Amino acid sequence: MDSRDDSQHLDCQDGAAPGSNSVRGLDAAGEFASPEHLNYFNYFTEVEDEFVRRRGKHLLVSPMDWALVESWKDAGIPLTVVIRGISRAFDAFEARPATSRKINSILYCEQAVEETYAEYQLAMVGGSPPDSAATEEAPARPPRRSAPQASSFTREALLEFLDRCQAELAGALRWLTERSASNDGAGSPASPTQAATAIERARTRLAEIRGSIADTGEIDPEATEVDLSALDTMLFEQLSLAYGPEVMESLRVEAQAQLKGYRSKMEKSMYERTLDNFIGKRLRSICRVPRLSLFYI
Repeated sequence: MDSRDDSQHLDCQDGAAPGSNSVRGLDAAGEFASPEHLNYFNYFTEVEDEFVRRRGKHLLVSPMDWALVESWKDAGIPLTVVIRGISRAFDAFEARPATSRKINSILYCEQAVEETYAEYQLAMVGGSPPDSAATEEAPARPPRRSAPQASSFTREALLEFLDRCQAELAGALRWLTERSASNDGAGSPASPTQAATAIERARTRLAEIRGSIADTGEIDPEATEVDLSALDTMLFEQLSLAYGPEVMESLRVEAQAQLKGYRSKMEKSMYERTLDNFIGKRLRSICRVPRLSLFYI
């Protein structure tokens, strides 16, 4: 494997990586998913736990790292393959001469995961492990998801999560209204009315989703995730329009700067997907709206 020597993702300290401000928000998923039925709802937690275990010291995972993990998930890379790739990256790093530095970003493991997945794809069709050149030219992967297990979630857990999202949306609306009333432009959208309308629409549809879960005889997490995904996409698109092209371009520039050292080493589709995920995460943070997905239950 071509291990990276990118100093910004290596750290001499045992603390959190600089600029890491991501809220984990995923631990509760483990309470509802049995070990035999690992599904995409605890994908994030398992990746983080393996990374921290191999690193040996805990640190906060950065928003860009979460964007990369989400890209792996969306691309359909199995959890076992990601774990194997992370292990390879650490094995290669630890084989180097002794150093006080530590890997402080999941981005350091990106190429190892890509190579491991390419090998996995070939093995699935009876091929042989690729060389480095073949790995770089691996075909684009179609999005793929594992269906969640209905037994992984309780009605109470789903309703509690939806109530929390509803409360956060209400808080975002109050914050937006106060900003508009005080004419404080810092962090405010170019079109406050459009942003407020988008949040109100999301709250209305979220209430409908909650009502359907409360009234139904048998819960269906997969159907709920489809509904939430559509709602989350609508909210993101409308808030993007409300904040305007200048803000969205600034977020893209920020994302590109963070991925600058990795652009040439990532597949184009994975690079663009990671950029988009990071931009979405940053915009939601600015707007103070939650991510509407059961991944964050």
